[in-house]
Amino acid sequence: MPAPLQIPAHPGENLRPSTLIAEDLLNPRGLCLQADGSLLLTEAGSGLPDQPFSGRISRLRPDPQRPGAYLPRETLAQGFRAMNMQARMLRDEIMGVSDIACGDGRCLVSQTDYVAGSKLLDLQFTPPEPVFHSRGNLNALCYHPTRRSWLAVKPDTNQLVEFATGQEEHVLAQLPELDQGQEAVPVTLVYEPATDAVLISLFSGELHGDPSRKGIDFAEKAGQVIRVWPASAEIDILIRGLQLPTGLALRPNGQLLVLELCEHLQQPLLPDWHGEPLHGGFTRFSGRLLGCDMQTAQVTVLARGLDTPSNLCLLPDAVLVSEGMGLVGRPLPTPDERVVPLSGRLRRVQL
Repeated sequence: MPAPLQIPAHPGENLRPSTLIAEDLLNPRGLCLQADGSLLLTEAGSGLPDQPFSGRISRLRPDPQRPGAYLPRETLAQGFRAMNMQARMLRDEIMGVSDIACGDGRCLVSQTDYVAGSKLLDLQFTPPEPVFHSRGNLNALCYHPTRRSWLAVKPDTNQLVEFATGQEEHVLAQLPELDQGQEAVPVTLVYEPATDAVLISLFSGELHGDPSRKGIDFAEKAGQVIRVWPASAEIDILIRGLQLPTGLALRPNGQLLVLELCEHLQQPLLPDWHGEPLHGGFTRFSGRLLGCDMQTAQVTVLARGLDTPSNLCLLPDAVLVSEGMGLVGRPLPTPDERVVPLSGRLRRVQL
């Protein structure tokens, strides 16, 4: 196995044109491209205390008059529990419906629900019906075509798990601790056809070494991308030196697209926070999209200035990015010292 690709301190840039294709979303997360060119979208919800069931699943259809643009969002299902994790994590995180994956003629949605239990929902039913159940946090989801099963990552237990028809949830791999003894927290996974394995992005868990930095006590640039073979639980490290990597997408040419959530961590949302403009843990408008050539070990910045980007969806000529994580409407500081309301949006980055 070649040495892991190390993200350079100052990678070269080839910034690609980008446009916003949807705004005023409620914590947009996973996206899935359909055969007709439409998009299925999960939104975790607003996080507002008076909107506890604001999570929803939507469809965006291409605008026939404007290539690369989309018509207004259509709601397919709504009323899913949205959980604001600020009191527990001291950061701006909303949990609920989180990802969507299609395979074997079905589309399933992962939902984290600490009250009623987490589940995978099948969109062939109206409203969507749970077909698999789980405890804890069900985050990213993908379909594994040769195993004919659904794989998910669980950030609270640091596991890769599998769901197959007629079977209980099965743990495929327990992810080992990172270099400083912190937890390896899985965020996103994608199937890799060339190896029949999955690629997983890993946050570095909190260090818990400095009580004054509770909520933001993370090792700098300790994130990774790993490859895991489901059959053997064998793990290879592909990329090191990432700052809170989130979304992954594998292009047909072998280039791996990787999102970084933000540049730094700062200003946790402490219990005595009363709504003043704060970053809320993650430096807002500092995320970036990296293109990683695994053959040449070249890393290129394709987009920067992204606001807490979380998920990617690959199109034939572009990639879509989900942005805007946290309590909808709360005031955010911007790099140019303005204050803007937090809002979810989808960005199209031309490749």
